[in-house]
Amino acid sequence: MAGCPASDAEGSIVANHETRPGSWGKIPPAKRQPDGSYKANGRYKTMDGKLLQRFRTGTTARKAEDALLAAFQTLAAEDAAKHSAELNRTPGREPEVLFAEVVESWISYIEEGGKALRVSTAYEYVRMARADIVPSLGALKLTDVDIKACADFLHGIVSGGRYYAKAEHNRAVLSNIMEWCAGRGLIPGNPVRQVAYLPKPRKKPVQIIEKEDMAKVLSSVRLHGEAQMNAKRPGPPQNLDIPDGVELFLATGVRISELLALRWHDVWIDELDDSSYWVQINGKVGWEKGKPMLRHDYLKTGDKILDLRISPEVAAMLRARRAMEMRSNPNGAIFPARGGKWMQPHNFRRRWRAVREELQVAYDLPAEDVPGGRKQEHRQSSPIETVTPHTFRRSVGTYIAETATIDQAAQQLGHSRTAVTIRSYLRERQEAPDSSGYLANVMYKRQ
Repeated sequence: MAGCPASDAEGSIVANHETRPGSWGKIPPAKRQPDGSYKANGRYKTMDGKLLQRFRTGTTARKAEDALLAAFQTLAAEDAAKHSAELNRTPGREPEVLFAEVVESWISYIEEGGKALRVSTAYEYVRMARADIVPSLGALKLTDVDIKACADFLHGIVSGGRYYAKAEHNRAVLSNIMEWCAGRGLIPGNPVRQVAYLPKPRKKPVQIIEKEDMAKVLSSVRLHGEAQMNAKRPGPPQNLDIPDGVELFLATGVRISELLALRWHDVWIDELDDSSYWVQINGKVGWEKGKPMLRHDYLKTGDKILDLRISPEVAAMLRARRAMEMRSNPNGAIFPARGGKWMQPHNFRRRWRAVREELQVAYDLPAEDVPGGRKQEHRQSSPIETVTPHTFRRSVGTYIAETATIDQAAQQLGHSRTAVTIRSYLRERQEAPDSSGYLANVMYKRQ
């Protein structure tokens, strides 16, 4: 590394409380000197809170700044070694544990039922802890996993402008670990809470199927499924899982894990009850490590059971599906896998992708949306080749919110807060609702 030391200055400067002991603040840009060289200045805070002024020179600004950074890193290493030696000499003090050991203790706590997490959530927490957090922070001592260490780790994940969701998930897991440590008295508090907000990606438009195209998509999927049933081809016999599933998606807005957890005794389709046919959402499919797909009697929103009305057409479809059921189905699932087991969501998604690649769906632009004298919003459904099971759920949420209310859309989707519905399930529109009449009434005192 280029750069030569010019001189060192030390003074009893008032400590900057924003800089933690054993570190330095942001190094200002190096300044050009009369002789053509560059000088970088900065301050280092010692473990006892004193600020040391340091500067380094170099032939370029970058070399001067790098030389100063190297000097600060050397000071920090020396300070850390001294501090560690002093702690180890403290009578009766237990040696500090590595963060990796603490994480393993936390994992044992989680796997034994701590926090009462869902099995799938606990598995994902453990996976991220071992795959992401331990490799980055595990070699540090627990007391060294401070705000800066946590911030460097989390912000480093998104430093390239990617992996926003991964950073947020790791933040949740790391905060959970540090909260557990604080609760056991191992550290004074949770440093993750003080980490600066992680950058957010630019919000993309919510992808939906517009109301004008829902019938066309459903009809195309249904015709494709019936054609496959009549076609002679090798392999297992074809069924109507995909068209029936898509029809239920559009009729209810359920998640794929909830759809595949539906049982025949969860639906009321043989006679009207309170003038309606019903589907009850009371569970979801999931899996545990080393076990087959299971049905869990709880939902993403807690233990909330959701009763949804369905139309006579959907009830008739379910009755026809039940009448055609021929294979073994010990679980009573509406969408069983072969052998009567619970169908895995990724298998349904794989089969849906195969179907959508063969569909030929051409959307019609509604007459009222054809551009005229005013630049109007061009409403168009997502291309069929990009539609996923969750696209149907978003489509249902957007349609109900625009036709009825946002509260009704949130209730249909099983959301406890409308904020989730608005943020992730409603497509934003360019044209605002017509409020001109209300405003004119108060502006011009209309009767």
